[in-house]
Amino acid sequence: MLKPVLDVAVPALVFLAMVVVGLGLTAEDFWRVARRPRVVALATAGQAVLVPLAALGLVRCLALSPPVATGVLLVAACPAGSMANLYAHLARANVALAVSLTSVSCLAAVLTMPLALAAFRVPLGESAGLAVPVPAVVRQLLLTLVLPVAAGMAIRRFRAAAVERHQGALFGLSVAALAALIVFVLAQEAELVAGRLGEIALAVAALTGLALAAGWATGWAAGAGPADRFPVALVFAVRNVGIATVVAVTVLGRTEFAAFAAAYFLSQVPLLLAAVLLFRGGRAPRGVQIEADQP
Repeated sequence: MLKPVLDVAVPALVFLAMVVVGLGLTAEDFWRVARRPRVVALATAGQAVLVPLAALGLVRCLALSPPVATGVLLVAACPAGSMANLYAHLARANVALAVSLTSVSCLAAVLTMPLALAAFRVPLGESAGLAVPVPAVVRQLLLTLVLPVAAGMAIRRFRAAAVERHQGALFGLSVAALAALIVFVLAQEAELVAGRLGEIALAVAALTGLALAAGWATGWAAGAGPADRFPVALVFAVRNVGIATVVAVTVLGRTEFAAFAAAYFLSQVPLLLAAVLLFRGGRAPRGVQIEADQP
């Protein structure tokens, strides 16, 4: 009985959260992409390649248990999560760039995520005892990522005033939906998470650190300044755990893989808040906002 409930509840919660993400996007966000093609292209390609490679290296080097190893690979294959925008705001970094990169990452996920999972087929198969049904992944991404984001953008276009009035409440609703999803999944796999807490914390810390470093290096290679490099680093590290949960539950049928995604989100919060404080402490008070809105 639990499986049918999860198959409906998880996509519904993620659909709601992604609609709210779409409500926060405008055409101007995508015009910024056109004005910063080098940074956006390198950041999008970098997170699609470097984060999965880092995850694969961790799985092999740390000898992780099958549920945790598969969770690491699944999370790494996902697009950037919208929480990267919040962390960029807290850091007083370039929020506009974070929004653009997150948006492009989500749209590109229809292609990049199935490719990453296909590349993981051997290690994922060895860990989980199953193959990844790529067509099913594509269908789920279209239904729970592209469609709701497009719907949210359409609502904003035609009901902009109402969206502006209720934006705070809508963001809170999306956070509540994500929190409900995380709590629900962790409750189903509480024994697994408790029994492997140390291993999960190690995997999360290692993957977060590698992703942040890879993102910062990618921003530097793209010629971005510090206020731009930090958002790039954030979109590398912050993964869309809602999409990971949908794929784990509805496509793979394994809630234990989704449990790592939920634990990843919770374990990552103090690490990223520490990174935010470190970044803010290393910079002068907020001054000129650079680069994202310039040609």
